[in-house]
Amino acid sequence: MLAEDPCLDDTGLAKLIEELDKEVEIWGVASHAGWAIWGIIQSREDVEANVDQPEFNYIGYATGRMAAFREDIRNLGIAL
Repeated sequence: MLAEDPCLDDTGLAKLIEELDKEVEIWGVASHAGWAIWGIIQSREDVEANVDQPEFNYIGYATGRMAAFREDIRNLGIAL
């Protein structure tokens, strides 16, 4: 028996878990997009400040997050 909530039976609980899993997938995509934008902004600030040796490879980080974003979008069935 899965459900211990008197308002939910096992079927209701399974449906709730499935809905929450879908929300996590969607917000994960949003997280990748947000962090990619952050990396681009940080890189731009280094360029504008003429920083010769950045403390971090922001463009590389942004590229990786965008790759994860694109993969997750495809996994959700959304074409780019």
